[in-house]
Amino acid sequence: MADGAPYLPNLTGVRGLAAAWVFAMHAWQFAGNPALVLPVVGFDLTPLFKCGYVGVDLFFVLSGFLLSMPFHRAAFGLAPRPSLKQFWIHRCRRVLPAYWLQIAVLIVVFLCLGRTYQVTPQVLLAHVLLIQNVVPWSVPLLNPVYWSMPVEWDFYVILPLLAWFVSRCRWPLALLLVLVWVFAFRVLCYWSLGDSTIGAWIGFGDVQQLPARLDQFFVGICAAWLYVRRPPSHQASIIMLFAGLLAIAAMTYVAAPRDDFLVRVDVPYLFFHHTITAIAFGLLVLGAAGPSRAGAALFANRSMTFLGEISYSLYLWHFSILQAIWYAGWTSGTHVAAWIVVVFVAIPAALLVAWLSWRYVERPFLRPVRRVAPDAAAPGYLSSSR
Repeated sequence: MADGAPYLPNLTGVRGLAAAWVFAMHAWQFAGNPALVLPVVGFDLTPLFKCGYVGVDLFFVLSGFLLSMPFHRAAFGLAPRPSLKQFWIHRCRRVLPAYWLQIAVLIVVFLCLGRTYQVTPQVLLAHVLLIQNVVPWSVPLLNPVYWSMPVEWDFYVILPLLAWFVSRCRWPLALLLVLVWVFAFRVLCYWSLGDSTIGAWIGFGDVQQLPARLDQFFVGICAAWLYVRRPPSHQASIIMLFAGLLAIAAMTYVAAPRDDFLVRVDVPYLFFHHTITAIAFGLLVLGAAGPSRAGAALFANRSMTFLGEISYSLYLWHFSILQAIWYAGWTSGTHVAAWIVVVFVAIPAALLVAWLSWRYVERPFLRPVRRVAPDAAAPGYLSSSR
């Protein structure tokens, strides 16, 4: 890591968990939403797949943790203050090449399919500049996973300010103020459905944008502050790690029966869901960053670190691969069960394409740059490796 920041190999595996969770949810959906019940014991794993969207929550928390750490180390006098110019240059080099390449590929695909309405100049401008969430015109996403990209991008802009805020204010008070702000903003998003005055400025869809998701990044920032101030002991790491895992697993069994609680406008649940998952993932990340053997066994193994390394490209490409196979009619179940195609064709194909993108697109753009922050990828798809 740059500026003397510690290398945290377990967090590469945590990033792999987040990517695999999102991928597993979409693969499960394209396989026909099958019930996944363990034989003999009869334990139902379906909610864990149904709620794979929480992988994005984990990415946001992890992004806040890793990217804020050099700023915290500077605040404690452990390293020079990171250059903001180099920080943002590195973010661009880390995020944009693989993203822009996929946009170029999708443009060709959509033009061949005759879907010209998705590749108009306005739509492309919003995508290229990652401003889909702020432009006044409608932007149909070229890839459904792109919704989270502007959220992460906006976070990069305000991260130095948030890190400064924690250094100037006791972290519990800072976290409380952010949670109050986020709760109030989510309530305003809800009220906008019935109040045209509020709706002129805020829409319900903004409940997925940065003002309403700030708590997840900020929990990661506070966790990094605690880590830099006093890294957790071996015992504390184990407790936090498994407390976070159990809490988020339990959360999926609460959320799964609610289906898409945002589409259903499930109040008051939607006001608290992301905050609760953020706290659970904050414990998980802080525990995984500690010196426990359990954390290394779970997240520093070869499978998880491989997924962690390719996670950004995997996030970008997995849905498009699944969608292409569905469009070709391979998952119709006419000749073979959909889940067989997904498991034996779609998943290997997505992993291969993700590896190729990581190896030949992501890595070359990182090599010439002196790293000024933990190697991170949007949206929250971070690399904690050297």
